[in-house]
Amino acid sequence: MKRFDDTRFWEIIETYDSNPAIATVELDGTLDEFIAGLHIYCREEKNIAERTRILNYYRGKLVALMEEKTQTSKKHTVLRIIIKRAISAIDSELFLIKMDLEHPERFIEFPADPPPLARWGGNVIDLIEYFIGPQAAGLLLQPSGKPMNYEESIEFLEKTFGITISNPSDRRGKALDRQKNTQFQDKMKRVYLEEADKRNL
Repeated sequence: MKRFDDTRFWEIIETYDSNPAIATVELDGTLDEFIAGLHIYCREEKNIAERTRILNYYRGKLVALMEEKTQTSKKHTVLRIIIKRAISAIDSELFLIKMDLEHPERFIEFPADPPPLARWGGNVIDLIEYFIGPQAAGLLLQPSGKPMNYEESIEFLEKTFGITISNPSDRRGKALDRQKNTQFQDKMKRVYLEEADKRNL
């Protein structure tokens, strides 16, 4: 288990009461070191379950420390602020894990060569919905002139936008299930008409 409680930051927190003045001076610098170490760990640890477990473990320890100091004198004000900042850093990492699980395509590491031709600013379901029509109509063609099947069109989208589309069949089904909720297509039509209207100004 990765340990963060043997750091200088944690040592100062636990011995704060013995010399608050000196500890207060050191806390900012050691907090920066703690957050940097946390960031490096989260980038290196690829096991999301293990990363989440460690982050929640230390978040719980910090929350318990802060609650303990809440009932004490004003000399712990700075300490409580520092602990809150450490908790905030952990919460940021937990939020990134949540986003990674919900939108893995946004966390793809782009190769330096060749770079993606474009970036897609919406969500993946909208992208698939946008291309289902042209693909099904046979308008997306391979260099040979042969129409792309759905799997080939997904590969085309991944290479074009530098993303990874997980479970493409399931996502196609979800896009087709939205046929009665055409919010995305309605927006595209509205934007198209607005652009057309600009020509008459």
